Amino acid sequence: MFVPGPVNIPGPVNRAMNRQNEDYRSPAVPALTKVLLEDVKKIFKTTTGTPFMIPTTGTGVWESALTNTLSPGDRVVSFLIGQFSLLWIDQQRRLGFDVDAVESEWGQGADLAALERRLRDDAPRHAIKAVAIVHNETATGVTNDLAAVRALLDKHAHPALLLVDGVSSICALDFRMDEWGVDVALTGSQKALSMPTGMGIVCASPRALEASKTARSVRVFFDWKDYLR
Repeated sequence: MFVPGPVNIPGPVNRAMNRQNEDYRSPAVPALTKVLLEDVKKIFKTTTGTPFMIPTTGTGVWESALTNTLSPGDRVVSFLIGQFSLLWIDQQRRLGFDVDAVESEWGQGADLAALERRLRDDAPRHAIKAVAIVHNETATGVTNDLAAVRALLDKHAHPALLLVDGVSSICALDFRMDEWGVDVALTGSQKALSMPTGMGIVCASPRALEASKTARSVRVFFDWKDYLR
């Protein structure tokens, strides 16, 4: 297993934290947050996405991505290629989604031929509501081709949302949310951002925000509408 857990925090970051906590009801906090929310779009390479910064780990932003865009019973095609995709699939099933797990031998990438067969067979019903994929499967060191996934969805004119775990890829590997048509991307502070563990960052496309208006999954702490308000 290749699991570079929380990365070493650079000295300047550690020193910047050597200060008292800010009162979260003070005017300084929303002022700072608004700047951060605009700046964080750069790490996703998006101009149209809406970011959310949530005090949680990768597991929490997984749940945020799923519950804000899907309803119980929705069919999700998800790729099982390593330990972290295995855990995400387990979460998807426990949240009540109908998960079609496309398994490849660990050490191999996502089986895109299997995805194409599913997309072709799903026309014109479009029962598949989302495709969930780990961009970089940390456990095996395999990076998936997100542009190819988007090309398949476009080829079959399929409306399924593209949900991407970018915990170990965003800021470390090339990631282009707008260009690749990613609907929800997520990452964590403890990897390439080189910060302490505990901040999850989700970015939602306009399509994902629209889906969140009708998604019926139960959500409270991770509900995007509360963060937007």
